[in-house]
Amino acid sequence: MLGTFNLWSNYQATVTRLRRSGIDITPSPSMRLHMGDKLTVASSRENMKQVVRIFGNNDKKLSDTDFFPIAAGIVLGIILGGLSLSFGENISFNLGLTGGILAVAMILSRIGRTGPIIWSMSGAATQLLRQIGLMFFLVEVGTKAGSQLVETYNQYGSQLFVIGGVITILPMLLAVISAHFMKKMNILTMLGAITGSMTSTPGLAAVDPMTDTNAPAIAYATVYPVAMVLLIIFTQLLAVF
Repeated sequence: MLGTFNLWSNYQATVTRLRRSGIDITPSPSMRLHMGDKLTVASSRENMKQVVRIFGNNDKKLSDTDFFPIAAGIVLGIILGGLSLSFGENISFNLGLTGGILAVAMILSRIGRTGPIIWSMSGAATQLLRQIGLMFFLVEVGTKAGSQLVETYNQYGSQLFVIGGVITILPMLLAVISAHFMKKMNILTMLGAITGSMTSTPGLAAVDPMTDTNAPAIAYATVYPVAMVLLIIFTQLLAVF
């Protein structure tokens, strides 16, 4: 917690701004700091040296990426996703590859640190991996969908595409009405939350260029894991019943 440092009592210093993932946040004593947070501190030059010792000010070290936590998290996720829970003779459940990695990622990010291992990455490394992952995802999805597009149209006609469009657009419109007009949610956060709830990575790719902030991506990353895990669970339940 930011308040536990007692900056004003010890160093007559005040945190005036906190920047996280490209978004300015008003600091508070109860706020928990994350790796990669950038603090703007008002203090005398002499006391600032003490403050720097507490929080650090080494951009080079912060930009370095340790791939061991990433690899360890993926391995643990694969192991968790491969475990199956049986409920009776005909009902079995497992998270699968995607669900297992997502569940482990959420757990490790909540833990934050285990001894010398830090389970989080800097903002620059996260941005790079996100863009690379998004690019490969779109390449795979586009290649698979495009190879069967003509055959699907010849088999089902335009009716299937119309039904798919209605099923996709109607929940989005209801979500926009609820979030924007009832909850007064910020438009960028709302767009990120909607794409995350639909587990629509192409949707995030369309929203990202609209703004210089990471607000849509943060909302997407918050909603996406929960939506994906629920999707895996309910898909298997529907298959059983």
